[in-house]
Amino acid sequence: MSHIRVEGLCVNYPLYGRSRAAAGIHEVDSDIDRMVRDKKGRVVGVRALQGVTFEAAAGERIALLGENGSGKTTLLQVLAGIYSPDSGVVEVEGRTTALVNINLGMNAEATGHRNITLRGLASGRTRAEIEDKRAEIAAFSELGDFLNLPVETYSAGMRMRLSFAIATAFEPDVLILDEWLSAGDSAFRKKATERMRNFVDKAGILVLASHSPSLLIDTCQRALWLDAGHVRAEGDVKEILQAYGEEMERRQVGRDERAQVQIAAAVDAREAKRLKAEARANRRRPAKADTGPGVKTGSAGTVSDPVSGAGGDANTRPSAHVPARACAEPDPDNPITRLVGRMARMIGR
Repeated sequence: MSHIRVEGLCVNYPLYGRSRAAAGIHEVDSDIDRMVRDKKGRVVGVRALQGVTFEAAAGERIALLGENGSGKTTLLQVLAGIYSPDSGVVEVEGRTTALVNINLGMNAEATGHRNITLRGLASGRTRAEIEDKRAEIAAFSELGDFLNLPVETYSAGMRMRLSFAIATAFEPDVLILDEWLSAGDSAFRKKATERMRNFVDKAGILVLASHSPSLLIDTCQRALWLDAGHVRAEGDVKEILQAYGEEMERRQVGRDERAQVQIAAAVDAREAKRLKAEARANRRRPAKADTGPGVKTGSAGTVSDPVSGAGGDANTRPSAHVPARACAEPDPDNPITRLVGRMARMIGR
């Protein structure tokens, strides 16, 4: 009889000296601290699951909900025996088939037939059970003589066909499924979808993680909502899906608002940096003086127009270019001219 019991499950991912950025840490809610710290306050790990508790009996179909980083895949891997819990209790009764990554465990150097044997043994099947299913697996994969060749000679689609055929060949007591599986081209995908339906229907317990509401409603009755490693809610799949959708919309609005603030701050910072660079460049640039012919600059920085006699700022007033004349008449308003005339009159006396 298949049965699952999880109580107070906690799983931490150690960082081993890596920085938070390098570890790809994603915090769903800034109010929830998912960091594991040492006595000095340094981050040494990430809490993937915290105090998860639930049970599943034979015949139940459980949907796992949660946004990316909520801990869905980690929980599936713990149920499949891939990860060990740091604390808590995990009891799974019955043969378990985990389709978290159907290509996991494929030996590329071995032939297709050898991989059928290896994958069957890894799932806990006897050699007699594997031989009973070999012809069925070969026929469903449609690989023919390629099963006698190393898997490394297969295309990506051929590998997927073989992996799918092996993974869905044995009826499981407990089926751990991360997203709905399909494989191959359109014709094979239709056949794979029908096989997947039959495979799921024969499972004693199904735990399915997916982002497709319609798939979860069609396949499951109960839902478990994981949020930042915690169980946020548990109950009827339609009710939990509605609450989950409303919460995701609310969070997306907040994220969009924060994104706009961050973008505006980045634009302001770039503009301030540009203005600062321009001011620094202007201070370093030497002043240009206009000393064209016919232009006289006084000590106060003014320019006198030899024609009109008007003055202006040398930096703002455009300079007047007056062609030189062979016999220019003295300017009566020029102080030097007046001084020379006065001296000439004194000598003449």
